[in-house]
Amino acid sequence: MNRENLCKIIKRIYLDKENEIRGRIEEFRHIGTLGSNEDIFFELVYCMLAAGTSAELAFKVHNILRKDDFIISANQKQIIQKLKTCYRFYNLRGEYIYQTREYFQKNFNFDFKKIIKDNYSSEGRRGFFAEDKNIIGIGMKVASHFLRNIGFMEYAILDKHVIQIMKEFNLISDKFKISNKVKYIECELVLRELGEYVNLTMGELDFVLWYYKTGKIIK
Repeated sequence: MNRENLCKIIKRIYLDKENEIRGRIEEFRHIGTLGSNEDIFFELVYCMLAAGTSAELAFKVHNILRKDDFIISANQKQIIQKLKTCYRFYNLRGEYIYQTREYFQKNFNFDFKKIIKDNYSSEGRRGFFAEDKNIIGIGMKVASHFLRNIGFMEYAILDKHVIQIMKEFNLISDKFKISNKVKYIECELVLRELGEYVNLTMGELDFVLWYYKTGKIIK
């Protein structure tokens, strides 16, 4: 199969799911513009949890951690213990969540809105979250996912589903692997060209590709 086949599939799915996709995107933009700094942090936590597991499980665990603002006040041991009851990677992700929260509290007064405003370019914004070594557990994919989930539609979320589709339709070779930032951007450019061809943003295209692979519209 080739790009033309995929474009036809994308257009058909988007036509069918446009209202649902637009509604989800408005929810994201609401979080980024009208949500609190805590709301933005909760989205970051969700994306950290979603890496390497299912979106459904991440959403379930995220809601458990978010209840009564638990992850805003809990210490590392408490977060790990809570994760242990509902999540496989409880030690590492518990540490990631706690250390990242503490870093933002101590160094940026937990002001995510100011951070995003100060890093106004697309590259700078993602680079801040993906490349700061003090923000552990977040690379290019998680940073892209997080920024999409607070309303920035210009990033590709290159997870296994999207990569598999790109290989299936010969957009990239079967041997292609994302091993570093350069490879990520290289693959993202291919997807960006596809998005421009079908007149969709990266955020919209991600929803369509996810639906094609899973039959679901998930954050």
